[in-house]
Amino acid sequence: MMSTKFKRMLRAGVVAGCVAAMGCTGTLVYAEPSTEELEEQKGALENEVSSLNEELNSLSSDIEQLSTKMEETAAAMEETQKQMDEAQKKGEEQYEAMKLRIKYMYEAGDTTFLELLCSAEDMADFLNKTDFVQNVSEYDRDMLQELEDTQNEIKKQGDALREQQTSLADMEEELNTKQAELQQQISDKSDQISEYSSQIEKAKEAEALLAQQRAAAQAAAQQPSGSGSSGSSSSGGGSISTDGKQSLGRFRITHYCPCFYCTGSWGGSSTASGTVPTAGRTIAVDPSVIPLGSQVIINGHVYTAEDTGGAINGNVIDIFVNDHATALACGVYYAEVYWAN
Repeated sequence: MMSTKFKRMLRAGVVAGCVAAMGCTGTLVYAEPSTEELEEQKGALENEVSSLNEELNSLSSDIEQLSTKMEETAAAMEETQKQMDEAQKKGEEQYEAMKLRIKYMYEAGDTTFLELLCSAEDMADFLNKTDFVQNVSEYDRDMLQELEDTQNEIKKQGDALREQQTSLADMEEELNTKQAELQQQISDKSDQISEYSSQIEKAKEAEALLAQQRAAAQAAAQQPSGSGSSGSSSSGGGSISTDGKQSLGRFRITHYCPCFYCTGSWGGSSTASGTVPTAGRTIAVDPSVIPLGSQVIINGHVYTAEDTGGAINGNVIDIFVNDHATALACGVYYAEVYWAN
């Protein structure tokens, strides 16, 4: 039989051991952030996500307005091209009419002009008929000059609209990039919020377990006999295309055709390589970036670098199409370009 004194000493040792075990367990649990700290960090992230969503909504509205502006610019360019076509047609008609008048008055063997002058009754009449011929000539010169001025003004407007279209495309690319960055930030922070939610649940479970362990320790200390109680806790604790093609980078893609507005007097007769430009094949490039004769892939289609242009500098590619309506419809955009050979 154990002595009463020894039993008391043994009971005190067991209680002290339980209390020490609870103290160690509590230290391990609170080595992690508390529930309140995690809640504060989660709330701060949620506020950031809310602010980013507001910025994203504003950005989406800007992109929508920009898209509308680009459509309006494209429509204005189409209208400008119509005006240019009408001015050219009117100029051709005026030129033909002028040639007929010159032929009527000056062609060798035609006596109409001489008869007109010889039919003058006196010198005053003769001078009046001479003035008439001079006035007709001045009229033709004035009309042709007016038509030329009109064509130059229309072309100037067209150039301004084309610059505006390029500027809008640059803005669209910038806004789309910023939109993608915001969406990525929101996604990353949403993942962090989910992680904080998981940590908060674990922290609550750990705190609840700690409370149970403390209650058990206090109950064991109050019991006059027994072996004590113990608790346990557990805690989880250069880019390449899909086809293997090498990327040249991101390029601004424009479109041109053999019309006067796009090519001037050149008229699309031949490329800088000496080939005949062909829709679906020919592109104009900066030879220092893409050597002539190279083949590249744009939006899954293979093109050949056959042409150059004064405005084609750096990461810019001008795709040849058959007519100006198609060039306007295709517009200006950005795309990843890959080597095809």
